[in-house]
Amino acid sequence: MTCKAQLVKLNVGGKFFLINYDTISKSSVLVDKYLKGQAQTDSNASSNAINENKYPVLEIFIDRNGEIFQYILEYLRSQKVYPKSEEGLRKLRHEADYFNLQDLVRTVNVFLEQYDDNDENYDYQVIQHPFSCNYLIVPSQGELKPFQEDDTIVTGYKYCLASNVYESKLVVKRPRKKCKLIQD
Repeated sequence: MTCKAQLVKLNVGGKFFLINYDTISKSSVLVDKYLKGQAQTDSNASSNAINENKYPVLEIFIDRNGEIFQYILEYLRSQKVYPKSEEGLRKLRHEADYFNLQDLVRTVNVFLEQYDDNDENYDYQVIQHPFSCNYLIVPSQGELKPFQEDDTIVTGYKYCLASNVYESKLVVKRPRKKCKLIQD
């Protein structure tokens, strides 16, 4: 007689998770892997080794991104999406698609819409740098701050004129003003 495992130990890309069967039952891919693992466990069980454990644990390996799977698991438990960066959301959507979690894919797509603004919605302007400084503004170093309301400093550069005078410039990204049409 086989005993259905209520706890599942998942090894996802080398990261371990101990979860309840009810949680994985929300993903058809995880249920399929569970059933295959259960069948393999049942076929490997010897007739003279009786498992008296009241709560057997099934171990399953999934060759996916374990770092992102923790967010998949959080969503299965609480229906919340935690990554807030564009890259994190794109990775989460990719993994959610693999695990056939279409509700999560739709939710992530809503979050990603804010990053998918078309460049046609923005104007770019090169302006004289307002400060006399000897550094280059580098986006990866977190030195960028909003320039004006809804404006973003995209990058900055410093150059030397022929007269050995340094000038600094900024490239500013501004949303284009959209006219609201008044309907009669």
